[in-house]
Amino acid sequence: MVSRFEPYVAGAGVSQDDVPHEAARLRSWGDLHRWLDARRPHSVLRRMRRVPIITAKLDMSLRRSLREKFGLIELVPLEAFTPRGWEAVVAHRQRLSLALSVVSTVGLLVLTFFVLQNQQLPEMTRALYMVVYGAMTFFLASNFWKTMLGTLYMLRGAAGNPWHPSRTMRDPDPETRVAVLYPVYHERVARVAAGIAATWESLARSRPALAHHFDNFLISDSQLPEYAVIEEAAVHELTRAFPDGRFYYRRRQVNVNAKLGNIEDFCRRWGDDYKYMLVMDADSIMDGDAIITLLRMMEGNDQMGILQSNPKPVLRESLFGRMQQFAGRLYGTVFSYSLQVMNMGNATYIGHNAMIRLEPFINHCILPVLSGPRPWGGKPLSHDTVESAMMARAGYEVWFLPEIAGSFEEVPANILGFLARERRWMQGNLQHLRFVFLPGLRSIHRETFLNGSLGYIAAPLWAFFLVLSTYGMLHFLRFGMSGFGNLSSLRMPLAYLLVSALVFLFLPRIIAFAIHIGSDRAWQYGGKFKLTISVLLETVFSLVFSPIIMIFVTRFIWLWLRRKAISWDTQQRGDEPLPWSACLRAFGWVSPVGLVALASLTWSINLIPVNLSLIVEYMSGGWLRGEYLIYWLSPILFAFVGAAWIVRVTSLSFPALRKARLFCIPEEIAPPGVVAAVPVWQRQFEALLPNADDREAALKFAVSSRQFYIRHRAETRSRPRIAGYLLPKIENDEALSDRELLFGLSERSCFDLLHRKSVEQCTVSA
Repeated sequence: MVSRFEPYVAGAGVSQDDVPHEAARLRSWGDLHRWLDARRPHSVLRRMRRVPIITAKLDMSLRRSLREKFGLIELVPLEAFTPRGWEAVVAHRQRLSLALSVVSTVGLLVLTFFVLQNQQLPEMTRALYMVVYGAMTFFLASNFWKTMLGTLYMLRGAAGNPWHPSRTMRDPDPETRVAVLYPVYHERVARVAAGIAATWESLARSRPALAHHFDNFLISDSQLPEYAVIEEAAVHELTRAFPDGRFYYRRRQVNVNAKLGNIEDFCRRWGDDYKYMLVMDADSIMDGDAIITLLRMMEGNDQMGILQSNPKPVLRESLFGRMQQFAGRLYGTVFSYSLQVMNMGNATYIGHNAMIRLEPFINHCILPVLSGPRPWGGKPLSHDTVESAMMARAGYEVWFLPEIAGSFEEVPANILGFLARERRWMQGNLQHLRFVFLPGLRSIHRETFLNGSLGYIAAPLWAFFLVLSTYGMLHFLRFGMSGFGNLSSLRMPLAYLLVSALVFLFLPRIIAFAIHIGSDRAWQYGGKFKLTISVLLETVFSLVFSPIIMIFVTRFIWLWLRRKAISWDTQQRGDEPLPWSACLRAFGWVSPVGLVALASLTWSINLIPVNLSLIVEYMSGGWLRGEYLIYWLSPILFAFVGAAWIVRVTSLSFPALRKARLFCIPEEIAPPGVVAAVPVWQRQFEALLPNADDREAALKFAVSSRQFYIRHRAETRSRPRIAGYLLPKIENDEALSDRELLFGLSERSCFDLLHRKSVEQCTVSA
């Protein structure tokens, strides 16, 4: 007679020949429980060794910063390191960039003043125009010259940089340990597990002699029981698929401070066990060569605190996602290299696909809770930028190296997901203003904090500038200027202003396009013709997409000023199209704004006296007419009026685009092995694991699956107080809340009872 406990014995790893004999000895559930207690199979919960963590006490006052600036306070790096030659080079390049930005801004302001001085505009309007135009111009010029100078220096390559980390890299010491962290919060578990599997498979296959240095941790903030169950089951499956690998799972019961708190929790529990941590994202992928390159560079330079790779966007199928990953791959490559040569060892950490030296991170980068209510206070939401600044403040180097191939991520698949991420980043970047005056910061990081904040403040500035400039042009067309004979003299200044704006906006794109189409790399984007068509289409889309960003970020700023805080919630990472209901709910209010703007503009143009309009047209040689203003603003008006439609259409997937090789990226033409492996692994995990969207099926799997029972029971422990409260409720089949169910799954006797009742109910039903 076959024992009902044979599946449990077989699932516990007993050899096939011994299964009947072992199972025959088990006559009751109590026998099974004692038998399992004696065996204690492999656990995915790593034993912890607590590390005391103290958040830094930071004096972020302007007064102290000024005293430091003028030498009244002497501050030295927190760690004593030898001077680095690249610091003087970076300082020179920053000064040159600043000088060119100032000269460009002043020159354009002079031209603008010449254009405005004879117009019959109120003084206040003219002054506001100059201030807003000056601020926007300096911001654009600053980014433009950094990109241009960076591109110039970039052409020298690593050979022209004697301080490049590749010059000192070496193999790791035998005792070096690296923790690879995957923080998750209600993510697509099969996709996360696929990324972990593909990354580990690549590492173990390409560098088997060094794979033993790495342990993998899935660290979860998920609060719903179905996600907790599937995440742990995924780690069990990873352990089964890779017996030589080490995969661990940790779920926090209280997800305070989101990802920042999750990383701190890991450092507190296991920070002393590892020299480095490789921080990944839920959608991160890295090949083995890239990971080993990071490790060898870190090992070769004791002064390096953070080494950031440049993850390339992949695996998107929606129209918006494909355009974003195409633009990021084509233009972002040039920008990333420029950023590296302009910052060198004072770079910025972007929060994932980066290796971090744990000891200085724990000692110097655990951030405090900012005083005051959210969104101004609380834990920094975009903590990665601050952490890199704190690492550099302590004397360590932070490098961003886009030349490290084999690092990948996924970008948002639709505009709604993109804007949700932008709002989180906006709140985090505005919090960075509180760190600007922190003593000891490098000037580059102060500038990074300012630029990150101004990048979002630029949206309402642009909106205000559009209103102001439109009013100014309508005022000019209606009331003219003092002396129509001077109108022809405005052609050249206006042309200079127009050309300068186009240069600032599009020249970096043109240079990136020229670099790729003028080399052998064009075939990686579908060929020269397809690359050209893709660039043109993406540029047209960006003209329509930018106004949508502008109006939404302006709204986000307004909500922020009203102290409407947001948190870092689950991100949509799939390519599912947005339903019309979601598009209309989120973007339906934009269309009336566009219609009102169009109607108001048309009405204002019709108020212009015909005789004055004819005079202006004649004196300008036919290039200045009222209706031209509508043509000039048409991309913005079209974006507003058709916002919901644009969002809906761009969220769809069009397989014909991939077939036609439009918006193509190198990873599609010649897929790297680690990227190609992700969909394969994802299909396998989807077949093995329940779907979290089907809550009932996931919870049934948790209490009825014999394989999960065997593996998960080793992770439970006896907790008498919880058992005393929950066992009567489980025995009486009372409904459990999510929190009670999570506690029940973690307490051994409760989990035993849940499983037994589920199996017995299934037997009776059968």
